Amino acid sequence: MRSILVFALISLTLSGCQNTVKRTTDSGVQTTSTSIKEASPAETQAAVSKPYSQFIDVRTPEEYLGGHASRAINIPLDTLMSSLDRLEKNEPVYLICQTGRRSGQAAEMLKGAGFSNVINVTGGTTAWQGANLPMETKPPHTVPEK
Repeated sequence: MRSILVFALISLTLSGCQNTVKRTTDSGVQTTSTSIKEASPAETQAAVSKPYSQFIDVRTPEEYLGGHASRAINIPLDTLMSSLDRLEKNEPVYLICQTGRRSGQAAEMLKGAGFSNVINVTGGTTAWQGANLPMETKPPHTVPEK
């Protein structure tokens, strides 16, 4: 009985892992087999420095206040689906978290909700800091109500 339980736990753990094939487009953005694009921190910084951009940090407010990528607004993963009406579906949405895992989940959620251009920041804020890109510790920016 115990070996069956151990086998079941291992199977569930491994089934959560997915192999994704990454392809790099001419613009340098990587696309995975699940149609979620990925961009490096430097590529993301260039894209979100434009006047209107959607750059979402899906970490908790506490994590966000501890330091976040410059220009990122905080919409925690657990409130993302209830905040969809504040985002533009047909505009690029860049997503970041600490390492890329939660933002990857958020990307899947947004794709499922009909967002057409979702980009996950490869390596999250860990990679952002590693690239010496600007960080802030200001209170959370919020997305204005529509």
